[in-house]
Amino acid sequence: MAARTSRAQKPKTGEAYVLDNAEGHGAGLGHIPNGSLVTVVDVHPAGTPGVGHAGDDAVLLAHEHETHVITDDGSHAPGVALRHFTVRLVDFSRLFKKVED
Repeated sequence: MAARTSRAQKPKTGEAYVLDNAEGHGAGLGHIPNGSLVTVVDVHPAGTPGVGHAGDDAVLLAHEHETHVITDDGSHAPGVALRHFTVRLVDFSRLFKKVED
């Protein structure tokens, strides 16, 4: 059964959201595909140094995704990576839907 979702309003730390944008988000190695599950890490007000969107409120998100790792012996093995990124709050509300309990 698919998770129920609703359009993002004001996100709170720890809430789960799903990307709802046919093109995904970002480009290249930072691209996140449509349907990806993310978790809200924090919401930063405009002017927060080091966030990347200092002129706008921003949402810091975590995205866990499958990848591969190189082990100590040089071989490759499946693994999981955790990517953190920010999105302006106005874009977040347009791009993500909250996963309902």
